[in-house]
Amino acid sequence: MKIGLLGAGRIGQVHAETISRHPISVLDAVSDVHLPAAEALAQKYGISVKSSDAIIADPSIDAVLIATSTDTHPDLIEAASAAGKAVLCEKPVDL
Repeated sequence: MKIGLLGAGRIGQVHAETISRHPISVLDAVSDVHLPAAEALAQKYGISVKSSDAIIADPSIDAVLIATSTDTHPDLIEAASAAGKAVLCEKPVDL
């Protein structure tokens, strides 16, 4: 299962480690509004940096893990769901 990570902050880093250790999951790409955070995580795991929209639109990505700021969760959940992705969203789901 190819997974795109939306959010490269503290909790995104925890999730990146978990995904990378799972035997059937592949961390494929990361996005973050703070580009240096996304670039650092991408370098650590050998993955690409893409925008959240690009990750959601990528037909080769099966799922997204949303670890962005809380106010962005609803729109990202809806967009990823509409794109047919499996979605895991960090809590809280909305303010």
